[in-house]
Amino acid sequence: MSAVSITDIDVEVVLRRRSRRLHCPRGQFVTATYDRCSRRWRHLDLATHRLWLVYEIRRLRCPDCGVRTEQVPWARPGARHTRDYEDTVLWLAARTDRTAVATLLRCA
Repeated sequence: MSAVSITDIDVEVVLRRRSRRLHCPRGQFVTATYDRCSRRWRHLDLATHRLWLVYEIRRLRCPDCGVRTEQVPWARPGARHTRDYEDTVLWLAARTDRTAVATLLRCA
């Protein structure tokens, strides 16, 4: 974690990885960073605040697979919500109606 910003309704936690080398998610190739872009993932609420994880995700160029995005441990590939958030939505959806899920997790 490198920074935290708190507003009236949101908390943003900026994350930073320590490793400089990247492993291709599909192959065994290890390389340096190709480029970066910032992404946000919605996490479970922190009391009355929505919690967002912000990370400058890196991409790598693999000779076998091409340009690939690194995997992060808190989210599935291509997801905009953390694994914990998605698992909670699925658990609630199996036990309650959509209105209750939307109200409890403040999602549309």
